[in-house]
Amino acid sequence: MKTRDRILQVSLLLFNEEGEAQLSSVDVANALEISPGNLYYHFKGKDAIIRALYDRFEEEMRVILRGSSGGVASIEDNWVYIYILLEEIYDFRFFYRDLAGMMSRYPDLAGRFRTLIAEKRATIQRILDDLARLGVIEIDPRLKPPLTQQIITTLTFWLAGDALSREAHDGPALIHNTVFQVMCLIVPYMGENGPAALSGMIRHFKEAKS
Repeated sequence: MKTRDRILQVSLLLFNEEGEAQLSSVDVANALEISPGNLYYHFKGKDAIIRALYDRFEEEMRVILRGSSGGVASIEDNWVYIYILLEEIYDFRFFYRDLAGMMSRYPDLAGRFRTLIAEKRATIQRILDDLARLGVIEIDPRLKPPLTQQIITTLTFWLAGDALSREAHDGPALIHNTVFQVMCLIVPYMGENGPAALSGMIRHFKEAKS
């Protein structure tokens, strides 16, 4: 692996485990057992590493978001899709655990993050429209914007909420729990099929946790 890629890989691991604010580029160099000068040759400090990681995250997220078009045709598809989306966020979770702090320290990323949130919102709206067109859900047009916003809020702040919890969750358990929360927001719009769908989700949720 090239040194530049190793720097990004180890930085992501450290930032996810310990938080970005507590670490410096020297800490990253020490973890890699290279000199700060060698690291500086590839990245002009921690800020450059953060931006390179965000570039990678943004690119991967856009692939996932745009891949949803026409691909979510059932509640089961929606479950899988939300899981994939959360997995990607979890891989770069240090961005989300202290989102306000990150956006304050890196204001140039704040605008890009808002654009990404807008793309998430458009994706969720498209999925809801697809599910409605297929007869999976029925939703009053006046209720779609608040439902979309609630889903976006969950997808954005689930890691920050977990950080405030007294319980410790590993990645897969936390992702499954959050997927279940999102899916429960959709159940009330499934009409008479809602109870059966909810039972299936609960069963799937329990199997995933065991």
